[in-house]
Amino acid sequence: MNYLAHILRASATIALCRTLFAYLDPGSGSLIVQLLLAAIVGILATFRLWKARLLALFGIKPEQEEDDETEAADPKI
Repeated sequence: MNYLAHILRASATIALCRTLFAYLDPGSGSLIVQLLLAAIVGILATFRLWKARLLALFGIKPEQEEDDETEAADPKI
């Protein structure tokens, strides 16, 4: 409960303050963009890993894409 009181007190202080002197330089903006992109890629990679493990658990094999080499070795002319 004490933690909640600190959050409410900080929120009230920020809301009631007339001027805020905040500065976001280009380096910080770049860091924020990198963090967001890394989070998105990490979530997608984790989803792909979980999907593969779940399919393996049920014995389902994912469809494999055909390689270009097989098509080149067996011409359809």
